[in-house]
Amino acid sequence: MPLTAKWIDRQPAKEKEQWIPVADGSGCYLVVSKSPMARKRFVGMSRFGLPKGKRPYKVPLGFWGIDFKKPGEVLQKWEEMKRWGKENNCDLRKYSERLNLNKSETTLEEVFNKFYEWKKQHIKDSDGTYRNRLNQILNYLPDGMLVDELAGYEGTQLIKEIVLNPSIAKGHPKQAMRHRRFLNNIFDYAVADRLIHPDRIPFQLNKPFPFEANLPKEEPHPHLSWDECRSKLIPDLNQNHCNADRLVDLATKAVLLMPTRVSAVVSMEWSWLDADKKCWVIPADTTGVKRSFGDTTNDHCIPHTPQLETLMNALYAINGKQKYIFFSPYKGKNPYLSKQTPNDHLKNLGYGKNGIRGKQDAHGFRHLATNTLVDEGGFDEKMVSRCLGHLHNDGAIGHYDFAERIQQRREIHEYWNQLLIKEGLRI
Repeated sequence: MPLTAKWIDRQPAKEKEQWIPVADGSGCYLVVSKSPMARKRFVGMSRFGLPKGKRPYKVPLGFWGIDFKKPGEVLQKWEEMKRWGKENNCDLRKYSERLNLNKSETTLEEVFNKFYEWKKQHIKDSDGTYRNRLNQILNYLPDGMLVDELAGYEGTQLIKEIVLNPSIAKGHPKQAMRHRRFLNNIFDYAVADRLIHPDRIPFQLNKPFPFEANLPKEEPHPHLSWDECRSKLIPDLNQNHCNADRLVDLATKAVLLMPTRVSAVVSMEWSWLDADKKCWVIPADTTGVKRSFGDTTNDHCIPHTPQLETLMNALYAINGKQKYIFFSPYKGKNPYLSKQTPNDHLKNLGYGKNGIRGKQDAHGFRHLATNTLVDEGGFDEKMVSRCLGHLHNDGAIGHYDFAERIQQRREIHEYWNQLLIKEGLRI
C-alpha cells in the first residue's frame, strides 16, 4: 500500500535518516531526517543509462509540502521519469535537461511529406485533396520551421494564432477545426515514427478549442422535396436557360439518374459496362466509391436501365472514341469533367450561389432519390442505401455478406429512372 498524506504529516524528525518506500517496488523513497531544510524529501533510485553492474544512483525528486502535497503526485512524476529514461536509455538525473536533449533537426515540411507518403498507403487521393489540405496548413507556417518549434503550450498558442485564427476570421471555423485535427494526426504520426519526442509536441492539440463547441452540427447536402423536383427542377433542367454545354447537361442528368457520387460518375469509362450483368461496374478503388483502401472486391454496380442507355447513347455520340465517358478537352487535373461541374450547372440554374447554401446540389440528388424511393416507392431503405453505393458490414453477417443483389437494385433503379421520365425529364 502506498503511503498516505496523513501518515507522512505525522512523521516526526528522526535522529538517524530513514528511507521509507512510498510504494512497494517503486524505487521511490520518502527520506525523513532531523535536518530542517531536508526533513521530508523524496528520492528515487535508478540504474537507467548506466552500464550493467553499476550501482544505482540517487535522483532528487522534491520536498513534501512544497513540491508535493499527495504521495500520488510524486509517484506519477517518478513513473514519467522512469518511462523517459527507459525510452531514451538516459540517466534520470538529466530529466530536467530533456527538452534540450530531445530537440529535433527535422523540419515541419519534412514531417508533412513523410506523413503524406504514409497516408497514401491508406487513402485514395487521386484528385490531390489531401495533399492540398496539408499545403494549406504549411502555407500558414514559417518556412524551414523545425517540427519541435511548436512544443508545449506556446506551440499550441502559436498554432491557434497563425493557423486557426485566419480561417475563423474569414468565417470558416469548421476549416480551422479540420486544421487542428489534421495537425494532431501529423504529430501523432511523428511521435510514432520517432521523428519527434513526445515532450516536444504541442500541448493538448487533441482537445477541441472553445470555438469548436459552438459549431453547428453537420447538415445534409441541400436537396428539394419530390414535389419541388417534379414541379421546378425537372422543367429547369429541360429548359437549360443558362445554355450549358450538352456534355454538362448530360453529366448533371447522369448524376440524377444513377444516383452515385459525382466524382465517380464523371470519371466513368466505357469499358466499365458489363454486358452480361447489364450493369455499369465502377471499380472499388475509384474516387467517390468510398471503399477502404486496398478493397478491390466491393465494386459498385449500377443497373443499365433503358433510360440510362438513352443517356449513354447521347454521350457516345460526343465521346464514343474516348476512354472516358465524360472526357473533356479543357485543361484540368483529370481528362474528364470536374466533379464541381454539375454543381456549377445547378448554381447557374438558380439552385445555389458561391459560398451560400443553396436549395439543391449534385450530391443532394442522393438525398432526393433516397427520400422519394422510400416514401413514394415504398422500397426498403437498406436496399436503397446499397443502390447509393453503401456497404452494410455491420454485425457478424457483414463479414460474410457481399451479395450484389443485382435484381433488387435493378428494380429500384428502373423505378427511379421511369419516375423521372414520367414527370417530364428529357434526355
